[in-house]
Amino acid sequence: MTTNNSTTGTPAATVQRETTVFTATAGMPGRFASNFDFQLALALGTADTGGSAAGECFASISKVPDADLRAWQRAWTETAKRVEDLAEQCLFRGHRVSAGEAFMRASTYWRSAGFFLERHDEDRIPNWKRNRACFQSGMELLEVPFEVVQVPYEAGKSLPGYFVKPHTTTRPRATAIIIGGGDMTAEELYFTTGAAAVRRGYNAFLVELPGQRGAYYADPDLTFRPDTDVQLGYIVDWVLNRTDVDAERLSLTGYSMGGLFGPRAVAGEKRIKAVVASSLTPSFVPSILSLIGLDPREPYAAIKDLDSRVNLSSPMARLLLGDVRERFGMLDRPVKDYIDYLAEFDLAGLEDEITCPLLNIAGAGEGSMASQAQKFFERLSCPKTERFIQEFEGGEAHCAVNNRSLANQIEFDFLDEVFATNE
Repeated sequence: MTTNNSTTGTPAATVQRETTVFTATAGMPGRFASNFDFQLALALGTADTGGSAAGECFASISKVPDADLRAWQRAWTETAKRVEDLAEQCLFRGHRVSAGEAFMRASTYWRSAGFFLERHDEDRIPNWKRNRACFQSGMELLEVPFEVVQVPYEAGKSLPGYFVKPHTTTRPRATAIIIGGGDMTAEELYFTTGAAAVRRGYNAFLVELPGQRGAYYADPDLTFRPDTDVQLGYIVDWVLNRTDVDAERLSLTGYSMGGLFGPRAVAGEKRIKAVVASSLTPSFVPSILSLIGLDPREPYAAIKDLDSRVNLSSPMARLLLGDVRERFGMLDRPVKDYIDYLAEFDLAGLEDEITCPLLNIAGAGEGSMASQAQKFFERLSCPKTERFIQEFEGGEAHCAVNNRSLANQIEFDFLDEVFATNE
């Protein structure tokens, strides 16, 4: 069944914006003109599940000039150190819950501090490690049932993740495999969706694919590659080897670039019974071109000296052409080669291979990306549902980072209905 659950009935294809993916809309903080505003919204959005505090976030960015990457890192680092120190003090005095809560917030602040760092920056890996260490300390102190996981992968390598349970009981449960995109970590996924899954009685498996930050930073041989069905196959093998997982209620959720990785995976990996894309991404190319300052309507292959045309004044462009490009294994290659490789990930031609129920969550703040997704969505023959979040709902940003409660409700109501599990 195809549905469009927008409260006004407006299809995604009718929404056009001048920019792609990140648009200034009513539900955003409005503190910055650059992508700093989205990153602030992302940090704020973790507050509902204990990943931040609004006051700490606003205090962190209060003296940050727009697009000043060093000021951004310095401000968030100061907050991360202060809140981590607070956690240590609480723990020393025997206040385990207070310590756990502070460690969880510090994890988010370390992630924010390191978000835009590139290969040459000596703080990049230490920031990621402190994000991870604070998260694990927080989960342990708050007594959340979780396991640190290394999924066996090719050539003796492994993929990092966390298996989080609603209870310590071992009966088979619906299980949500949750992946991010080009810049998310497994730790971040807990605040985004994992905690919401657990509250609803699901197991949550937060895992990183080759190329994603935690996987790549731990092993630089693990770069992004298009065969996500093969990669997810190793993950599904590991999940289904557990006695506390119901094989008939196994889902996959993908955020941002994961809105392409997820549908691409289920086109070949049929043991996954439902897929959620937030939001559906038929191709990386148009959005990447727009975000690095190029017109996606202009054939990039025909542009002479493409490397000189990119806009390195934008924090997001620097990220995509630096850290993300590196994790695609293309850092030392021309921009054209990088874009050509991104095109190999396209979903075109897989429309009939995606057979499980699919939910697309899109928003008015995602610009022309929403209309691109709509065209692909219409060609799908699987059971499909679309929910377009309007600007007045306050969840219109990319991946609904400014209203995770709404996004979680949409996602898990869909999965409950697909799996007929209302516990």
